[in-house]
Amino acid sequence: MAHALDEYLKLAEPHLAPHLVSPEALAHIGRIARMLPPVSASGFECRLGQPEALADFGVRLIATDGSRAVLAGREGADFTLPSSLRADPLWERLRRFGARWDEPGTLLREEIRDVFLEFDVVDAPPPVPIPSFFIEYVDAAHRRLEAMEESLALLWGEPLAPAVRERVVACLEALPPGARVSAVGAMFSRRFDGVRLCFHGLSADTLPDYLGRIGWPGDRAELEAMLAGVADKVERLVLCLDVGATVLPKVGVECHQAESLQEPDAARWSRLLEQLVTQGLCLPAKREALLGWLGNTHARSHPESLPGNLRARCEVMGPQALPVFMRRINHLKLVHSPGQRPEAKAYFVLLQRWLGYDGRHKRYVFGDFDEVRDALRG
Repeated sequence: MAHALDEYLKLAEPHLAPHLVSPEALAHIGRIARMLPPVSASGFECRLGQPEALADFGVRLIATDGSRAVLAGREGADFTLPSSLRADPLWERLRRFGARWDEPGTLLREEIRDVFLEFDVVDAPPPVPIPSFFIEYVDAAHRRLEAMEESLALLWGEPLAPAVRERVVACLEALPPGARVSAVGAMFSRRFDGVRLCFHGLSADTLPDYLGRIGWPGDRAELEAMLAGVADKVERLVLCLDVGATVLPKVGVECHQAESLQEPDAARWSRLLEQLVTQGLCLPAKREALLGWLGNTHARSHPESLPGNLRARCEVMGPQALPVFMRRINHLKLVHSPGQRPEAKAYFVLLQRWLGYDGRHKRYVFGDFDEVRDALRG
């Protein structure tokens, strides 16, 4: 029997406050999760300034948990996508991309670390849910334009339009030293004639200047005012913008903290969220619910809830290894739209990892299944 992602979400449910993600919204998300493999990273997107308890849903596909093989349709993968998805033209393009990414020696295999699928969930999902799609680069990637172009051509079924390509190149060339593209998005569920670009390495000081150089049509003073309250409460910023034949006016700025996976940095997230409450961008109840999400769940605390695929892996690993689920905030995002009040969103995640005890070296090891298994075997 193939085990799906909804088994993981059952472990998250007790920690999701109903005014953050309503039971109805979680049921809608569960319908999507039943179609997907049990990935090691999934999560939710919530609007912090609105009372409605709606949430979008995202999954991260990587090599080490087998989800890249699932996307590629590789023979022998632990999970097979439903026939309704495999028959859909868009999902077939996703499979072709996955197969190319999964193929040893390809540019995509060399450049791309993981893929993120994001599902908009306003009400009951359609029989074939349509995600937005993001490729994220490995840290050492050259970030060659050819990798982006090949990915998007596979996903869209056609190459980048010349005017869009020209604007993308201009945005890349205008980056200051130390800044780089970290992710590229193909917005299937809300397609426009362009792509989403995300950039690391920009600060509250350099970000407005960069937008000015690439012809961003927004109000720089409004953007600077939005960033002023949070700049000293975050570790790093990520700029997200939509690029077509021109740079579109709406931009997002992700706020990240440098925290250990083992323990959430609740104090820093609390300070940032409190600032957003002060600015009127976050409801106090959602602040408390988001902080209440932080924590860990492991098999020994809830053995009856351990998903079936992890039960089988526990038999392989033995009693010296323990599957752990970590509940974390990945980032908060501030969205600036000209003429509108800024909006704050939270992206909070469920991460599955393994904790093992290496008796020979008297040490604990922490990581994905293969890392812990190999460390215990020596």
